[in-house]
Amino acid sequence: MRLTSGAEFAAFLLARAITVGVMFVASPLLLAPLYLQVLHSGGAMALTVVTVGVSIVVWSVTLVLFLAFRGAFGAVPEIAAPPAARSAFTSSAGEIVAYVVAVVGVVAALAVFNTMLMPGVYASLRTSGHGDLIVPVSLAVTVVAALAFFLVFVALRAGISTSARE
Repeated sequence: MRLTSGAEFAAFLLARAITVGVMFVASPLLLAPLYLQVLHSGGAMALTVVTVGVSIVVWSVTLVLFLAFRGAFGAVPEIAAPPAARSAFTSSAGEIVAYVVAVVGVVAALAVFNTMLMPGVYASLRTSGHGDLIVPVSLAVTVVAALAFFLVFVALRAGISTSARE
């Protein structure tokens, strides 16, 4: 049984590109003022709660778009639905669990990576006169995180589906 397909991967990338694009526009216009207000009124802990909430919303929207595009592309894999449902807007409990676990894992890893390594990279780019590379580098990190997420998601989905059948 194939675990995924190019069309399913394309559905996920399209869904993620849309949500990242919306966030790219919304962050400076809407979220930055909100984050500053929350930081000033509630402190760092309140800011963490709000940013985690925004992240949950964004990943939830990504899931809905992914399921919609996957169905539209006829790319629902056999592991998620029977052959008659290849073009359905569908999922399974195991698949949703795999998605949530993959989100938590990748977001946690990305948070550590962005906190520990990336500030130095961005500072180095800025001081060396290559500040114009900060946005492309951050987008590259986002793409790598999306690829890592999808691989973890597919692996978890396969593992959960295998254990559910036993």
